[in-house]
Amino acid sequence: MKKRLTAMILGMVMVFGLLAGCGSKAGDPPAADPAGPSGASGGQTIRVWIPPYAKSDAELTDQMFWDQQFDAFEAENNCTVEVVILPWDGYKQKVTTGLISDQGPDVVYIDTPYDLVESGAFEPLDSYFTAEEAENYLYWDLGQILGKQYIAPMLVGNASVMYCNMDILNQAGFDRPPETWDELVEYCLAIKEKVPGVDPFLQNWGGTGKGVLMVSFLPYYWQTGESFLDDAGSPAINNAGGLATLEFLKSLQDKGIFDETITAVDNPKDRFYEGTLAMYVGDTGSARKTTEAGINWEVVPALKGPTGIQATWIAADSLAVASNSKNKDLAVKALKYMLSAPVMDAFHEQMYAMCPITKDAKFYDDERFQSMYMDQADIFHNWPSYANSDAFYDYLLKNIQSMYMGDLTPQQVLDDTMKQYEDFVS
Repeated sequence: MKKRLTAMILGMVMVFGLLAGCGSKAGDPPAADPAGPSGASGGQTIRVWIPPYAKSDAELTDQMFWDQQFDAFEAENNCTVEVVILPWDGYKQKVTTGLISDQGPDVVYIDTPYDLVESGAFEPLDSYFTAEEAENYLYWDLGQILGKQYIAPMLVGNASVMYCNMDILNQAGFDRPPETWDELVEYCLAIKEKVPGVDPFLQNWGGTGKGVLMVSFLPYYWQTGESFLDDAGSPAINNAGGLATLEFLKSLQDKGIFDETITAVDNPKDRFYEGTLAMYVGDTGSARKTTEAGINWEVVPALKGPTGIQATWIAADSLAVASNSKNKDLAVKALKYMLSAPVMDAFHEQMYAMCPITKDAKFYDDERFQSMYMDQADIFHNWPSYANSDAFYDYLLKNIQSMYMGDLTPQQVLDDTMKQYEDFVS
């Protein structure tokens, strides 16, 4: 296992090295003395690697925050916790490199875990958490990869939700946001007829990267009730749900809700701020700016698909324990401590506000999202975890754009995407 882990991660390191170059840089984690820092107690030492979230002008830095938080943990457990704040630039490369060294992390923050999980870099957490402990986490299931709990969600939020300008909807005769696919179409057609100079609904099909699919495809696909992955853990969207999703999205153009410029639209949010767009899907982090823009807005967390299923995307960055940690029990204890309500409440209040991750934590986000985040956790999905996902998303995005340009049918989008991906992985 050790040889397999080292070989697989070393291959990843070589790839990252070709992309990012070699050599020590500012922000690289310091080499640590395995015996612990000078003056430390005789207890164990563990290392925590995490990226920065403090604002550049903040009085409290990330290092200060985490050092303060771990003071009580160190005293209680007679141990030393070395916290290393790694810059976002090159973060994944540094983590990958660190995981094959004796100076790597015991606990690590990760936002793209699949390749590291597949390589054996992370310790499965299933046996370290009781059923009662897992039940207290609102988004525990988002940490499931390849059938095991390899990661524990830490920063969860910025869900993709539908923003509605209620002044425009009221002019069109509606007093609440749409709730279903059919209602969305009904609202859009009424707005086109009754509210001139306003677009009823737009998607960002002129954008680039998988973030387009995050708001404009994945929520609708999940609303059909279909799974994104097959039993082998590979993407499998060429099914009835995939076809229903693409036919619905294409119908928005066929019915005149979108026009031929839809593949040039890359940021509907700006139009919404200006008051010339009735509805769009965006992240909950846009709420404050929407209010500051003077928009009378409401949101619907997710539309209901053809069978009444609500679903949408949510961010879920996580913590993991290195499989080569020499202090796994203490590392898991530190992970649990970082995710505990008192520590996360302090983090959300002092560093970066996101939604609670446990049932006993406080809510610091816009109150309009509280019920959604606290009571509807089952509607949320994170990025599916599978090999070569970026290639798949790139094929899918380009093929959907081709559909809107009249070059592909919805079924051809599915056929071509699956074939291109299968050719790529083979």
